Amino acid sequence: MDENVKKVSDHIEDLILNLASEKLNPSKLFSLTIQSIEYLETEYPSLTGSEKKLLLIEAFKDILSLTNHLSLSPDIKIELSDFVENDLDAVIESIIQVSKGDFKINEITEQQINFFIKCLMKLLKCCLKKKHNSERP
Repeated sequence: MDENVKKVSDHIEDLILNLASEKLNPSKLFSLTIQSIEYLETEYPSLTGSEKKLLLIEAFKDILSLTNHLSLSPDIKIELSDFVENDLDAVIESIIQVSKGDFKINEITEQQINFFIKCLMKLLKCCLKKKHNSERP
């Protein structure tokens, strides 16, 4: 499985580098997760869903290692670390629910609510920062 983790983490690194951005916002992280799940579906059709989920989580963790993926900036790795520790599992589960048609608004998990609030807070901070900068002479 280590060879597969490296292969998937290399793929995720390529996706991040192709973003050509020094920041990863929640939208980009969600998109990275979806693209990675699609990649796993294509590259590893014989794995079970839980095996694919575990492989994806391990690949994201591999990106954070000190010896691999040196092309990623420390800021990107910090954002990824926060995402992996706090949100990745909820995002994967949300994507799975949506793909199965099981996503019900009234049955959102606490993790999903926390991720949504976190996204709203980042958006609000961004808006306030832009407003503050536009008021400067």
